[in-house]
Amino acid sequence: MLNKNELINFLKNKKVLITGHTGFKGAYLCILLDLLGAKIYGYALKEESNSLFDMLNLRDILSGECIADIRDYDKLYSFVKNVNPDYIIHMAAQPLVIDSYKEPKYTYEVNVIGTVNILEAIRQLQNEYNYKNINDFNLLSFLNVTTDKVYENNDLNDYAFREDDKLCGYDPYANSKSCSELVTYSYKKSFFADSQFSISTARAGNVIGAGDISENRIIPDCNRAIIENKNMIIRNKNSIRPYQYVLEPLITYLNILLISSVDKNKSGSYNVGPDVIDCVNTETVVNLYFKYYEADNKPKVIAESDTQSDFHESKFLRLDNSLVKKVFDFKTIYNIEEGLEITAKGYKLFNENNKTELLQYIQNTIENML
Repeated sequence: MLNKNELINFLKNKKVLITGHTGFKGAYLCILLDLLGAKIYGYALKEESNSLFDMLNLRDILSGECIADIRDYDKLYSFVKNVNPDYIIHMAAQPLVIDSYKEPKYTYEVNVIGTVNILEAIRQLQNEYNYKNINDFNLLSFLNVTTDKVYENNDLNDYAFREDDKLCGYDPYANSKSCSELVTYSYKKSFFADSQFSISTARAGNVIGAGDISENRIIPDCNRAIIENKNMIIRNKNSIRPYQYVLEPLITYLNILLISSVDKNKSGSYNVGPDVIDCVNTETVVNLYFKYYEADNKPKVIAESDTQSDFHESKFLRLDNSLVKKVFDFKTIYNIEEGLEITAKGYKLFNENNKTELLQYIQNTIENML
């Protein structure tokens, strides 16, 4: 893994385009890239009014931005052309399983056609520059961020998915991300095999961190229980997921993006998740979060046995991260308990609307991790 100085050497004054920059992970990525001296450009839907991006006024650190839908190809193409980025990290997505059952068409349009659009914009621009016989197309590396749920999951308790396992997500969200992986593979082989830039995908685990306000995610649900002074009901207490602190995968994304830009042989598809020992069940995650959240009155945890849901949910999900360890010398910095402690302390500042201290807290955490 690259150290801080090496990351700065790659990124100082380089143009990094993020799709989905106004989202939860996008906000953290903006803070990380700003500390590393990059010029940040964002393409995304408008942020929610109570989001981390909005609260910390992160628009102030951007060099450019387009608030638009990833499905709008013309706007996307125009923005990518005008920015002419050195690096692209594609994170724009409909990211929620339950919402994908409610709006499957929208989910596929955003997650699949959105991926087609960003890759097609790159293809068209490459062709345009080649036609004009000029060499100032800047792109060095492209990374598509997908999910740990892209694999066909048969709920094997003792199995961790490897990169060569079958891609066949069950629910519309997971399946659309499987399709996004395949789209990326096809474009890479069909159009970019001889290009100057590298193309990779990162299959990330379940991220946790202060400021996530999404519905039907376990840590945001815990935080809402605190704010609303309600019981915390755990529907499937024994479900196991690869939880990791949000900055763990983001730092790894940058390593994949940057190292593969100078060594295309290291481009590929990588599981970016915690060690198997940190893949714990939902009840453990909830209890650890409340352990570290400082409050006089904490919610009562009601952990039900695994119940039948209205939609499919896998009981067991783990990632084998041995490949990213081998290729990029990946190491987990914070274990699950440490990650939850950092998350709980950050949420305390978030709930108190303590903007200055929260930003400083995140920045200090980044410095400690690099």
